[in-house]
Amino acid sequence: MSRASRSALVLAALALVAACGEPNTERDASQQPQGASLRVTIGTQAFPEALVLGELWRQALAVNGYTVDLRKAVGPAEDLDQALRDGDIDGYVAYTGTVLSIVAGQEVSGLDPEQTYDAVEDYYDDQDMEVSEPTPFENKDAIAVADAFAEDNGLTSIADLADLAAGDGVRLGARPEFEDLYLGLEGLREVYGLDDVEFTPVELGEQYALLDDGEVDAVDAFTTDPQLRGGGFTLLEDPELLFGSQNVVMVVDEGKLDSIDSDAFMDVIDTVNAQLTEDAMVDMNAEVTDGRGEADVARSFLRRVGLMTPLRG
Repeated sequence: MSRASRSALVLAALALVAACGEPNTERDASQQPQGASLRVTIGTQAFPEALVLGELWRQALAVNGYTVDLRKAVGPAEDLDQALRDGDIDGYVAYTGTVLSIVAGQEVSGLDPEQTYDAVEDYYDDQDMEVSEPTPFENKDAIAVADAFAEDNGLTSIADLADLAAGDGVRLGARPEFEDLYLGLEGLREVYGLDDVEFTPVELGEQYALLDDGEVDAVDAFTTDPQLRGGGFTLLEDPELLFGSQNVVMVVDEGKLDSIDSDAFMDVIDTVNAQLTEDAMVDMNAEVTDGRGEADVARSFLRRVGLMTPLRG
């Protein structure tokens, strides 16, 4: 099915969801086709967001008649890709920029979401694999500063930070490997001229505390970090797209799709993906960080957006 046709199906499904009342998931699920032919295995990475995404897909597919074996924490992108090729899984949670750079070995800097998605789709099309529609949200590297610091210095983009550094220098906190990465400090120097930087290595997740304490001026962040939920931080724009694009898709084996009603299967995935905004993902990540299980977080979200009932009668 073409991408345009799939998009039309998603819009129709969302309209149907909006028109429905409170779902009766047990009754509705029992009316869907069952059996071994509708069993699929989906793999995820180990970090909380990927686990939530796997649960969102698993639960939405379940109420539409699919039995999903969710293999959590299979490994990073290259391990998931190999597991798919080996037939150990049928599909996996994929980030477009990571697939393009790590799996396909292609350049990602400078590519917008559409260009990145098209390149990933082309890469997998040659290998008999299909890619779902992307999520609206991205989870990619970004540079964050405190709101007050941004306001006091008129910062809206990384280019503004580079101008500030040229005069007074900038203290930057990030995970240790960021210092030597092109998609890190090396690229910030080359693309934006961010040269006068005092680098402070910090473990992932602890960088926001450094901002709060005034020990650094800026930090490397990810755009769906749970710490962003409460406000207080500004993500600087990356107009040159140094960090590329990182929307989420499902990559799935075409042979498997042929055996499980590919249109219905991808309709479910695409409809879930269409609901996944940056705010929604930040909120779900924050709930998991606060100690709630990813299965419960996913279930609540799907119920809230009306996706705990079958898309087709």
